[in-house]
Amino acid sequence: MYARRVKDQTLDFGHRGWLYEETFLFYDYQTDSLWVQATGQAVSGSFKGTQLDRLPATQTTWSEWRQLHPETLVLSRPKQKNTRYWRDSYDLYYVTGKGIKYQRHKALSFGLGVITPAGQKLYPFEELEKLPVLHDQFGAERVLIVFHPSTRTAVAWKPSLKNQKLDFELGKIEKTDVTITDKQTGSTWSGLTGRCIAGPSKGGQLQQLTTTQFVGENWPLHYPEAPIYPSK
Repeated sequence: MYARRVKDQTLDFGHRGWLYEETFLFYDYQTDSLWVQATGQAVSGSFKGTQLDRLPATQTTWSEWRQLHPETLVLSRPKQKNTRYWRDSYDLYYVTGKGIKYQRHKALSFGLGVITPAGQKLYPFEELEKLPVLHDQFGAERVLIVFHPSTRTAVAWKPSLKNQKLDFELGKIEKTDVTITDKQTGSTWSGLTGRCIAGPSKGGQLQQLTTTQFVGENWPLHYPEAPIYPSK
């Protein structure tokens, strides 16, 4: 998810269905520049080389999100247009691996791409299934990854509160959440919302880092210098 504002201008975007390195391109109505969905960078037009700002976002199921955030408002579409959104038009690509440029002939894998000023790193879901609560560091950035296996929901947090560094361990994987406990205060937290729900830090909120779910096989195409966990 990206911010629409570039410098002093708010852009409006559209999608023509064009692909670039197995990801789609979108354009802005103001200049017709082309932007890469995977990175948010313009590759042609007057904005070429410009980078959109990423916004923190969580990709999960609707039922999971509704349980965790019952106050959520929903952007609705006319009922007659809803059916086209019931199915992912790329699901066959994910299952077969047969893209436009790359024919991999196997199911594709997914991971959580963490995008920070310190750099980028991909955390494959197959690794997070082994470690649903994972501490890592790249550059100067300390990262906490929490993974909910049944809904394949992955979230990245800055593991600190009020400048106090925190170390977390797995509490329990529940139906709609992953509870975690910090070793410093013994407080219990919701791993998927970053809110402290019990203990001395109750009411505290972790800062969510900018992330995106990413096809693992396509990660090197867009972030060739960025590592994949575990780093070799």
